[in-house]
Amino acid sequence: MFTGILFAVLTGISWIWIGVVISYAAKHKLNIPYLQLFQTLIGITVSLSILCGMYLLRQTRPEIPVETKWITAAAMFGNGFLNYFMFLAMGAAMKRGPNGIIWSIVQAGLIFPFLMGILLFDVSPSITRITGILLIVVSVLLFGLGKENKQDSDASRMEQKKTWYLFALLAMVLCGINQCCGNLPSYLNSGEAIGSVYRAFFAQTGALGGWLSGGLAAGTLLRPKFIPGEIRKLLLFALSLNAVGLTASYLLFYNALDALAKADAGSLGYPLVVSSCIIGFFLYSALILREKTGFLQKTGFALGIAGIVIICL
Repeated sequence: MFTGILFAVLTGISWIWIGVVISYAAKHKLNIPYLQLFQTLIGITVSLSILCGMYLLRQTRPEIPVETKWITAAAMFGNGFLNYFMFLAMGAAMKRGPNGIIWSIVQAGLIFPFLMGILLFDVSPSITRITGILLIVVSVLLFGLGKENKQDSDASRMEQKKTWYLFALLAMVLCGINQCCGNLPSYLNSGEAIGSVYRAFFAQTGALGGWLSGGLAAGTLLRPKFIPGEIRKLLLFALSLNAVGLTASYLLFYNALDALAKADAGSLGYPLVVSSCIIGFFLYSALILREKTGFLQKTGFALGIAGIVIICL
């Protein structure tokens, strides 16, 4: 249990960098789809190289049911596929609204895997856990009701706010469903024996599938538009996201989910990761981005963190 908690918190801290990068890309109008493409191609190359190396070394692994392997592959593909569109929705929201609040709304999608654990995998729906979920839901509502600044009464500002809030809610739903996909293998028969590199590889393949389908639907697949010097920035960001993300995935994240599931606390994985992530990014938005928030939004942040803490109790 202690190992699972520690690894989950460290994963959440590493995820802050994702929010920082998407926030910067959104504010500076960088090409987020191609940022994700570069990140995905680098990630696939690294994961595939490691998988091939493991095969050549013929490392002995426990017997894993075939259906567990296929379900894991499908779930992780779905995780990456939905994650691609979640980033697009979150980027659209961050272009228009307060990044710290938007990050908190998106990460509130943790209620989806939590409910999945209760409804499908016999995780006990205790009073504290139900209370925590309700507090998180209220916090999301308060984020939408609050004001970022005194000019929020202006009609154009209100319309802009409505837009970013809707994009943030869409990203939250996508985040929640992709978290369910990512958490599912930990509940399967012998699922904990499936390596994190295997899971990461299929998640990255799913992200590539999302990029291809999104580009085909928008008709922009082969007609990218870049500002001067943008490709260099995108490549550097993609490398940094992989350096942080792959390290967390291989060593921390999936091991945390497996350890907590083994301790009959699988539904606590994402809440622990997300709570540390939300706190870190909220501090970044306040101290570095200098974003100002209203009373209701500060209250929503406090209630959201309280809800996550109560869930973990």
